[in-house]
Amino acid sequence: MSGLSARPPPMNALPRNLPALLLLAMTLAACGGSGEGGDAPSPNGDAGEAAVVEPLPAVDPAGLEQDVVPEPEAEQPPVPDWQPQLPALTRGDLRTALREAESLEQAGMLVAGGRLPGEPEPAVMLPDTALSERSPGALEIYLAVLAVEPEHPAARQGLERVAALLQARGRAALLAGRLREAEGVERVLARATPQDPALVGFREALEAARRAQAAVRLAEARAKAGRILRPEGAGAVAAYRQALTAFPEYLPALDGLNRLQSDRLNLALEAAQAGDYPASERYLAEAARILPDSAVLQDLSARIVELRQQRAEQLLAQGHAAVDALDLDLAERRLAEAGRASVQAQGLEGLSQRIALARHYGRFRPGEVFREPLASGGEGPEMVVLPHGRFRMGSNQDEPHHQPAEAPAHTIRFARGFAIGRNEVTVAEFRRFVEASGYRSTATRRGRSLVYDERGGVMAEREGVDWRHDYTGRPAAPELPVVHVSFEDAEAYAAWLSAQTGQRYRLPTEAEFEYALRAGSTDPWPWGTGAPARTVGNLTGDGDQSGIGRRWANAITGYSDGHWGPAPVRSYPAEPYGTYDLIGNVSEWVLDCWHDSYRRAPGDGSAWVNPGCEDRVVRGASWASTLERARSAARQAAPAASTNPRVGFRVVREI
Repeated sequence: MSGLSARPPPMNALPRNLPALLLLAMTLAACGGSGEGGDAPSPNGDAGEAAVVEPLPAVDPAGLEQDVVPEPEAEQPPVPDWQPQLPALTRGDLRTALREAESLEQAGMLVAGGRLPGEPEPAVMLPDTALSERSPGALEIYLAVLAVEPEHPAARQGLERVAALLQARGRAALLAGRLREAEGVERVLARATPQDPALVGFREALEAARRAQAAVRLAEARAKAGRILRPEGAGAVAAYRQALTAFPEYLPALDGLNRLQSDRLNLALEAAQAGDYPASERYLAEAARILPDSAVLQDLSARIVELRQQRAEQLLAQGHAAVDALDLDLAERRLAEAGRASVQAQGLEGLSQRIALARHYGRFRPGEVFREPLASGGEGPEMVVLPHGRFRMGSNQDEPHHQPAEAPAHTIRFARGFAIGRNEVTVAEFRRFVEASGYRSTATRRGRSLVYDERGGVMAEREGVDWRHDYTGRPAAPELPVVHVSFEDAEAYAAWLSAQTGQRYRLPTEAEFEYALRAGSTDPWPWGTGAPARTVGNLTGDGDQSGIGRRWANAITGYSDGHWGPAPVRSYPAEPYGTYDLIGNVSEWVLDCWHDSYRRAPGDGSAWVNPGCEDRVVRGASWASTLERARSAARQAAPAASTNPRVGFRVVREI
């Protein structure tokens, strides 16, 4: 048959769905970015593997007044009309020709050479290709058959099938933005099936695609100028959306929006990795404005949340380590960074509380009880951590037994907690100090101290009495509070504890003692008002009597504590803050110098000290104190060098 000598490959050598595969391949090529479509974003949203995206140039506000103009498109020759290569057939050739046409149709060889009008020549022409270009395609053969027999049913059906395949190819080309290819399809259909009603719709689609193409070119020009979302309604995103309005699902427009979003998502990820979370959030918000329902957006947003959560956890761990090292400024910085990294991070409140506790208590917690090891062996006195806070120190004129030295009442604020000895320093604890250090107390050097003369009921000086003796001058039991100690002796013991532990031990300030004694109470007495209704400490009760039957002349009515003279420490119930014997037993030295009032007294709880002062403050009631002296605000002066059986001391440890 003339013109049909160059036969296509046999059917068993070609896939039966080759036309569909070719159509799919063309669509994927458009989406994949080779040629006109550009590079598509990674389908899994893995922006971490993408190339680094630099921020787009800043938009000049003045330039927003004028729209950008796309660069002129390179001129291309118009798509020529289709010139079919119809073979010359006779009626005897029709059956053979139809078999040839079906074979070519199934092989995808729809027109001569397999190319539409306007398509470029192949770069390399293989022998088979060159041969096929001289051969008609399926469409030409069907047209040739119909030229011989216009109503031939098989030829008519074949023509319709090929026209449908070409229309499908043309619409795929329109979606992908390959308008010259679609115009080539239109030229073929206009010549082959000019009366086909579907041709009208195809031409309308072609015009819509041209409008979409113009909008995409405008969008690309705006994107190049950095006008992505601004000005409102006149940025690249708006132009891409105009293209989609003109031609829904137009792939170059979708691809452009995906590229713009991909740029924003890459920038968001890079900003998050660099710790610039406000910028990351801003880029994510811009990406959401471009394609709100994008799965890639959702995936990368989740990834950034996870990244920020991981970073927050790292920062929190660093913050806790800084608290352990008491580098609280660093801990605060890590906490702030963790909060910026992830406001929903677990542990922000926990670290914040730890920092607050450490600022007030170091490595301790309020109410914590501890002992510290001594370098010479054994442990120091048991301490309890008191909470930081504020209280009203002193008394007002309307308080029973008020004294001028207790005024004016004033507010003390402790910025930090502190630890105070749970009980007075005992004879055993003071002995350990003397034996370890060789210290000689004031009474030891002086050779005498005041004792209680039970027969006469008075205080009297006695030779050979020092810290090793009790209130009567007899050898003291180890568990008794040490007495016959001066202010100097108490300070020496505290200095020795500091050297032994490497921590700062000292005597309490007057404010610290009253704060611990009140334990949050504003009543005149630590237990409330008036005489105690129960045993609260070692005071002068009318139910107490000495070994020879002596009773107190000015005792607390109806009160008995079971001791005459100092009792072993912790013989009475614990006080609210976990201390013992602040209420009574022995009075105690504090750091402050004596002042006749609180005028100009410090408000931070520190000691009020004048260099060289001879009189110090003694705080707290003793075994010989009346109800008046047991008030929380009561205070008295004592020469710093004095020693007697009513005054001992306890220590404070700074934290």
